[in-house]
Amino acid sequence: MSPAAIPRRNFPRQEHPLENSLAITALIAGFVAFVTGAIHDTHFIAVCVGIVAFFFGLYSQLVSATTTERWLNVLGIGMAFVGVGLGLSHGGFTI
Repeated sequence: MSPAAIPRRNFPRQEHPLENSLAITALIAGFVAFVTGAIHDTHFIAVCVGIVAFFFGLYSQLVSATTTERWLNVLGIGMAFVGVGLGLSHGGFTI
C-alpha cells in the first residue's frame, strides 16, 4: 500500500472546531473538579463535576483528531479523576 493511499485525518489547514471545543471543555471541567476537590466544603460539587468531566473527557478522547486535542483530553481526565478522589476523601456525596 503506497503512502498516498493511506487516509489521513489531519491535513494542513484543516480545522476541527467541534473536537477542539470538546477538548477545551474537558480540560476546564477537569480543572474545576480538581480545584473544588481541593476545597473541603465543595466536595459534593467536585464529585459531581468530576464524574461528568471524566466521562465527557473519555468521549472527547474517542473523537479527537489531533495530538494537541489528545493531550488536553488526558490532562482533563486526569484532573477530573484526582478531583473525584479528593472530593470523596472530603465527604463524597454527603451534603
